[in-house]
Amino acid sequence: MPSNLDMKGMKSRFHRKLKLIPTITNLKQGLVLQLNPPIYDDQDHKPHNMAELEIGPKGSEDDKHYELKEMQFKATPTKGSKEKNLVATSPSKSMHQKIQGIEEYPSLTDFEEIHPPGGSQAVILYTTSMRGIRKTFQDCNTVCFLLRSFKIRYHERDVSLHLEYREELWKILGSKVIPPRLFIKGRYIGGADEVVGLHEMGWLGKLLEETPMDFADGPCKGCACMRFSICFNCNGSCKVFTTNGDNKNECFIRCPECNENGLVKCPICC
Repeated sequence: MPSNLDMKGMKSRFHRKLKLIPTITNLKQGLVLQLNPPIYDDQDHKPHNMAELEIGPKGSEDDKHYELKEMQFKATPTKGSKEKNLVATSPSKSMHQKIQGIEEYPSLTDFEEIHPPGGSQAVILYTTSMRGIRKTFQDCNTVCFLLRSFKIRYHERDVSLHLEYREELWKILGSKVIPPRLFIKGRYIGGADEVVGLHEMGWLGKLLEETPMDFADGPCKGCACMRFSICFNCNGSCKVFTTNGDNKNECFIRCPECNENGLVKCPICC
């Protein structure tokens, strides 16, 4: 059994250990000191507590100083906000390069003068009805929809239905470009990006103001707005049956009236 002296020694050591354990009030004070670190002035280098700054009077010089800094920080745009604003408000880069330096809205004289055959006083649109490349097909449909929305008369030249249109487009632009390509009264407007950019700025309607209007109530009765119909001479086969001179040998020759697809231009709308 332990003696009384041993028990007293154990009690004294236990009391000393209890005194070293921090109480709840001491823990709270330590947390407050950590959450509110001292702030030093630039001039006198005296420490100040953050809680004192918050509880201080509203009209103090420190409050005005911090409010002014906060206002300057909010007014200064960040890099991410600049990029978002540019993406949301500015058109495509090609559109900027094409109409750079124009203050209000462009006129036809600001665009390159290129005259497609029969397009000096008309609206010519080179498109394709091939669905092999989805983006190209969708771009052509977008430009066609915009032109139809303005109720203007335009000539659509499908390069996939008529090889002559494709060679014609490559020749006037000097390179193997892909549709859509828009020409207004002998002025080259551009592709889908340029046309959509002009429409978003409200400038496409200005360029089409003096073009002829289309008052048709429905699609063309001859071709259903396809601009081509099947050749009646060969029925789309590109071959006709004939006799060869005096020998009267029967043979097939190439149909002289249709194109490579057995189609002829619509006599009503083209």
